[in-house]
Amino acid sequence: MNAAGTRPLPDLSVILCVMDRIDEPGELLAIYRRALAPIGNNIEFIYILAETHPRVDDITALSKSGVRVIHMPKLCGEISMLREAIAASTSDLVMTLPPYLQVEPGVLAGLAHDLEGADMVAASRIRAKDSLFNRARASAYRSATRLTGTRFDDLGCRVRLFRRSVLDRVVLRDEHAGYLPIFAEHAGCRVKQVKVPQAELDRRPRSYNLPIYFDGLLDAVSISFLIRFLQKPFRLFGTIGAALFASGFALACVLIIERVMGQSIAERPALLLSVLLLVLGIQVAAVGLIAEVILFTRLPASSIYRVRRIIEHVSEVQPENTPVHAGHEI
Repeated sequence: MNAAGTRPLPDLSVILCVMDRIDEPGELLAIYRRALAPIGNNIEFIYILAETHPRVDDITALSKSGVRVIHMPKLCGEISMLREAIAASTSDLVMTLPPYLQVEPGVLAGLAHDLEGADMVAASRIRAKDSLFNRARASAYRSATRLTGTRFDDLGCRVRLFRRSVLDRVVLRDEHAGYLPIFAEHAGCRVKQVKVPQAELDRRPRSYNLPIYFDGLLDAVSISFLIRFLQKPFRLFGTIGAALFASGFALACVLIIERVMGQSIAERPALLLSVLLLVLGIQVAAVGLIAEVILFTRLPASSIYRVRRIIEHVSEVQPENTPVHAGHEI
């Protein structure tokens, strides 16, 4: 303790959100502590889980070894748990680790050096020694996430180090926890991706229920929409509406020409199809226009980006060796 009798702020807050999969808590904590020892001795560990979790007693017992344990009344989303844990933390640097080994522990301390000049570091596992099934599944998931235009290779890896202000700038739902690096970069944060070796225990073949894979595909589609068109929905709906309207108009023109040439079109399905395309195109475009109106009138007029640096020009006469331009990062 310092002279004022208060505990010094930790160098790093390590948060473990316990959902379902979990390794032996005591052994895992010892591994993480040894791996992060090069960063400093003043590191706080925070476990957060639902009080209905089957391993709640084992994790609660870790509080005797200096771990802060947070009980939620029921199982909730990972982002909600992460926000609660960050609110209870006291360090400006936050590292999220899964309650099981995903990467080799020896690389964790090195992430602190990778954070220099960035706001977030996202680990990406090197799967060269992974099982064939896991690699095939990861490749399929990576292909699905390409719909978002992301450059990140391993959004399933929960090993991340970031400044606590990052989460304040990100609007994210619980089911989109894996996409935190994408939303952080979209909000103007500097995000680095670091390749790290995969833990041996993480290479064992694992399978999930089919609905989980389907949900992942739907999440990728929704994230793609949110990233590209959240601030400009009329560009999406207007483009689709214009394409439908143009198709209906072209078909109607063909039918009109045929009618002028003496052919009967009254009983042809193409007439109904052309009218349907025209009406549908107008309706889809109208949905996008209504969305634009809602965004303009309901959302605050604030930018999703942030100022990183302000450069000022000093016009007054300055002493010798004083720089003419001065800048500082925000």
